[in-house]
Amino acid sequence: MDKRYIIVLTVTVGVYLFMKFLSPIFSPFILAFLLAGLLGKFTGKLPLKIKKSFLAGILLFMFFGAVLLLFWVLGGLVVQKGGEIAGQFSGCGPQLCGFLGSCCDFMESSFGIDGKAMESYILEQVNIFVENLEVNIWPAIMNKSMSYAKNAAGFAGFFVVMVIAVFLMLKDYDQIVEMVRRNKDLDGVREVAGKIVVYLKTYLKAQVTILLIISGVCAATLGIIGIKGGIAYGVATGFMDTLPFVGTGIMLVPLAFFRLMEKNYIQAGVILCLYVVCALLREFLEPRLIGSKVGIWPVGILFSVFAGVRLFGIFGIIKGPLGLVIICETCKYLFGTKEEPC
Repeated sequence: MDKRYIIVLTVTVGVYLFMKFLSPIFSPFILAFLLAGLLGKFTGKLPLKIKKSFLAGILLFMFFGAVLLLFWVLGGLVVQKGGEIAGQFSGCGPQLCGFLGSCCDFMESSFGIDGKAMESYILEQVNIFVENLEVNIWPAIMNKSMSYAKNAAGFAGFFVVMVIAVFLMLKDYDQIVEMVRRNKDLDGVREVAGKIVVYLKTYLKAQVTILLIISGVCAATLGIIGIKGGIAYGVATGFMDTLPFVGTGIMLVPLAFFRLMEKNYIQAGVILCLYVVCALLREFLEPRLIGSKVGIWPVGILFSVFAGVRLFGIFGIIKGPLGLVIICETCKYLFGTKEEPC
């Protein structure tokens, strides 16, 4: 077997084991090191005679405060618009029955199918689904509330450790960087780490770009076709699209459904088309915005997202592409092919 294949396999296994078992331990300190570097550079440029660690603490507090405020506003918008959509379900029973009856009558007149029997069967299945939801699904969700609470506590602990690590690293950041630079054995690590930083910057920029594009497309389309509060719905839809395994459908599909119940077929059709367009936009933009900047083929980024979710769960959306970057850049360094794309 070619020696290169053995190296690639070894690197791949090593990256998988790191991502699976060690990344939860090292992640807060790696992020803290990156934040300490950014804060150190920024505070060094400010013409203020204030202790660097104190000034960095103020900036860190302001940054996370701004992020939390943004999520608070967007989350409130989602809750408001989602509540409006959910509230419409309570009053759509007669409309739904009327719509179902019309569809069954159409099937009977067009294809000779027993419309009444079809309507009875569909209503029976709906009742069974509701009963299963009440008896099985909802209790299962409630039983997992403790695991959700543990995950929330784990995230809070991650955040606290990261913030403390930032303050501790700020004091010795220059010495740590100089020590790493002087060590020639870490040349490869520095080069791969630089590519990882480029990937993280590119990933964040890509997500913000996609958020703005999808929000703009949704807000403009919903506003043009006359949806009340269409701009707000569009912004909320774009925000939901950034959340893993949620997407635009949670906002657009119910909107289309209610327009269908109101027999506004044009608006319903436009909203469904908008849902498809948004899904295609993310699938088209994400690999190109990320892959073209980090030297990886766009299809490789798409594959890494899919594989990452299968291997690591919800965080695989980040771990998958990040792992691919580490594998590619490590192999490029070892093989001396730094300029070739993966």
